Amino acid sequence: MADETPNKSKRPITTSEIARLCGLSRTTVSAVLNGKRNVRESTRTKVLECVRERNYESGMIARTLVGELSRMIAVLTPEIGNPYHYMVFQGVNKVLEAQGYHMLFHRVRHEDQEDPETLASIRAYRPAGYIVMRGAEGPRGVHVKQIADEGVPVVGVGKLLGVETHCVVFENRHPMKLGTDYVIEMGHRRLGHLAGPAFSPLEANDRQLGFLESLLEHDIRLSDAVIVYAGETSPTGYQAALEVLRNPQTRPTAILCFNDIVAMGVYRAAHELSLDIPGDVSVVGFDGIDAGELLGPPLTTIDIFPRQLGEEAADLLLQVIRNQTGRGIVVKEVEPKLIERASVRRI
Repeated sequence: MADETPNKSKRPITTSEIARLCGLSRTTVSAVLNGKRNVRESTRTKVLECVRERNYESGMIARTLVGELSRMIAVLTPEIGNPYHYMVFQGVNKVLEAQGYHMLFHRVRHEDQEDPETLASIRAYRPAGYIVMRGAEGPRGVHVKQIADEGVPVVGVGKLLGVETHCVVFENRHPMKLGTDYVIEMGHRRLGHLAGPAFSPLEANDRQLGFLESLLEHDIRLSDAVIVYAGETSPTGYQAALEVLRNPQTRPTAILCFNDIVAMGVYRAAHELSLDIPGDVSVVGFDGIDAGELLGPPLTTIDIFPRQLGEEAADLLLQVIRNQTGRGIVVKEVEPKLIERASVRRI
């Protein structure tokens, strides 16, 4: 009778163990396990036979290890609830689903940024590649460097800080300048800017610079503008907007927001203060999320086409996985666009 006692020795096998057993380097073993094509067939066979013989794992992870290239793509994100991120995920999923791949989300919270083991659980699935949202790369890009060291393809959505990798990007400074130019051309001279969070310096600084650049170009004194740090959420945008809008003597006639979610906080504050949008204050957002069009009045915004960003990132990652990109870093750019709606009035 066959022995049905579970094999208690089963456990996750590491690339270092496989390398030692096969007499190969860890880099070579990693290349085999991640489906790299620049590996000799004899080497590939040796590694996979080693894994088969020891039968350390079962299920999805085992199938990946013994030769079926993983159809799982890991998506690292600093935020799951933000509609902007959700729209990017929709774009990613559209492309991956059509190609027979699946998404696996992993939130890299701000408090986990310094934890070198924050990706340990997701690495166990042996994803074929990673899509990393800006803000989830870790301090100085430590998490992305860790992934790259294992030979796994990575594509960033936005330029990742501290590391060079394939990415899909969009401008921040020039589009915010265009939005500010627009409200000035609509007759506004008393402007406010609800700036982004300190932990997102690239986007926050560039968008603030675009706002200031427009003021200078139109001979508006910087001292006449109101700049308040509003973070990136609706509650923080609401608190900042209360501060900016409460005093009628200093109240701007138009506010440029770090993103559409912050702009929603402005709508709430204006309602509580019995102010009309756009009668008392005009509002411009940034991101182009679907919810902006449903506000009353619909939100004027800088559309960075979140779904297209996701589609482009997924398409680029699949090209990298299939070795179709050639040498060097590939950077794709999505061009933002000003969407004029009813939240800005001419004065």
